[in-house]
This record gives sequence, C-alpha cells and structure tokens, in this order.
Amino acid sequence: MPRAVAPVIRDAVRWRARKAKLAVRHFPIRLRAWRAFRRNVSAYRVLDEAHLRATRKSDTVFIFGSGASLNAISPEDWQAIEGYDTIGFNWFVRQSFVRCDYHLIREIVDKDLDGSWRAAFPEYFRLVRDQPKYAETIFLVQTGFRATSGNLAIGHRFIPLANRIFLWRTLDRALPSGSIAEGLSHGHGTLNECINFAALMGWRHIVLAGVDLYDRSYFWLRPGETLPRDTTVATPHRTAGIIQGIGAWRDIFNREGINLYAYNPLSLLVPTLPVWRW
Repeated sequence: MPRAVAPVIRDAVRWRARKAKLAVRHFPIRLRAWRAFRRNVSAYRVLDEAHLRATRKSDTVFIFGSGASLNAISPEDWQAIEGYDTIGFNWFVRQSFVRCDYHLIREIVDKDLDGSWRAAFPEYFRLVRDQPKYAETIFLVQTGFRATSGNLAIGHRFIPLANRIFLWRTLDRALPSGSIAEGLSHGHGTLNECINFAALMGWRHIVLAGVDLYDRSYFWLRPGETLPRDTTVATPHRTAGIIQGIGAWRDIFNREGINLYAYNPLSLLVPTLPVWRW
C-alpha cells in the first residue's frame, strides 16, 4: 500500500468508528423522540405533496437566512415581498418583517441530543405562537428516526396545532434531488434543503435574502454583538464550499429554467449569483 494512502484510510476508519460510537450513545434519545413523534403526529393536519403544491401562490419565492442585512430592507420592499411566497428556516422565527408562508425545521439548536433542546424549544416556538406573521405558516418538518429536532417538535407538540405541517426526509448528497418524495439534499447546510424544496415546488425565481456570509451578525442582535458560540462578529462563515455548491446548483437550475438570486448586493454569494432587481 502506498504510504500516502495509508493515513487517508486510517482517518476514514477512525471517523466511521467515532460515528458508530455516537450513534450507539444517541440511540436512546433518538428512540424516545421518535416514539413521541409517532404518538402525537396524528394531532396535526399533515399535508400530502399534492395539497402542499396547491399552496404555492406565485412563480417567485424569497428564502430568508438570518443575516443582519435584513434590517436594511425598506418597509416598501417588505410590502412588495409579501406579494410573493416566503420561506424561513433556523432562527428566522425571531423576525417581525414579513408573512412567513413556509418554515423549514431541521436544526433548531446545534446539539439537540445533549438536552439543550429543553431550553431552546419552548422559546423558539413561543416566538412562533406570539407572532401573527406565523399564524398560517406551513411547517416543513424533517422526519425519520434521526430527525431528532423534527420528532421533538411534533412529539412534544411544540408546533402549534393550528398550523399545517409537511414531513420530508433529508438526503446526505451534494447535488439537488429530483423529487420531494425522494427527499431534500442537505448539501452544505439547511439552506440547500430550502433551495431544493423551492425548485421542486415549481418556483422559477428563488431569491436568497439575509444570506450574507461575510460576518457573524444577525438581524435580531445589536451592532457588534454576536452569539456566544462565535468568536467575533467579523469572523466570516466557512463560505468556500457553500458558494461553490450553490454555483453548481445554479447551473443545474438554469438548464431547467429556474433562476437563483441574492438579495443583498454585498453578499459573498455575488457574483456567483446575480443580484435580485425589482
């Protein structure tokens, strides 16, 4: 065996061993969440794909990250955005800018297997219940045995029972999937699943807003403030893989007549993506 190959194989074996060890350790937590999901999912109005598709109202959708650039969008532009469809994910629930038509739930906390969800989930869904802009939101909830956040959200009835839900499965692949039934590709993060969903739903123009990538500032924090997990506001996101991956998706979608845009002209997604123009 060539000497250069041996370390690669050794690292791969160690990675798989660590992954197997974690899977064993987390099995009881995942099992409890899955059982809770099975007990309580019937309390919700679960949409099938046909009914979900019927909820699309336009050919354009805005997908919202949590970057501080959202604070620079004018009231007039927010009003214009409400004329189209909207998708939120992660902590976009802190917003009061715009009606949220769909909200994707995959990762609410960084580690939902260590008990931190017990503090985060009540606050997360209190924001949903207290915000009228989520009154009609359809929650797109990751499902499956390993979908701990989604299983906890439904299993403990954190998602308001008045809201409709749609269940989807994640795919650990780089390129977008070809059908919602197959699943949504995670790519480099939850943003990819939102984009994959938007393309499969039939929107022809997909606008990414609040996906800045150049720092760690968020729309609900004061200038210069950052989250405890981040070193400084100026620390950029790990962008290389995200930008290259979205560039590859852009090319695939362009051939299908689907266009991706960045709303913030300063986003690091530009010039990989064109800037949205009204």
